[in-house]
Amino acid sequence: MSVPAIKTATKKAIQHIGGIDAAATICRVGRSQLSDYGNRDSTQVVPVDVAVDLDACAQEPLILAAMAHAEGFRLVPVKISGTGHIPKELAKFSKFSSEVLQEGIESLEDGRVDVAEARAILEHLHPSRSAMDRLESALHKIIAEGKPHLVGSGQSGAA
Repeated sequence: MSVPAIKTATKKAIQHIGGIDAAATICRVGRSQLSDYGNRDSTQVVPVDVAVDLDACAQEPLILAAMAHAEGFRLVPVKISGTGHIPKELAKFSKFSSEVLQEGIESLEDGRVDVAEARAILEHLHPSRSAMDRLESALHKIIAEGKPHLVGSGQSGAA
């Protein structure tokens, strides 16, 4: 298991929530325990139920994604909330994909991809994948509803 990545994700989720004090109010453990979960010098790792609470409050599966990655998997959302404005999602996907490609091209300039360059590419992949998942969800919603998506107003409905 990739404990350092899970600890980093835990710290990030706690930051998204507003810090350790805020995080302690939404899960079953206190400040010192939460601090240990993000501390690389501690052997303690956040338990799944606490990770679910923290991720839910952070409104992003930061810790659970790190746990899945440690086991060779990635999370894929089954339902995206909101209307899924197609032009906005396409623009986001294009932007993030372009960043992945740019990082990849720059890493190949010396004929090899080192560890830091691989990490930089991976860091750009997550937002690109998230944008792609939102776009895919919006398109599936159109198909499921059986009616067009009005792109001018950002609303879905029959034309």
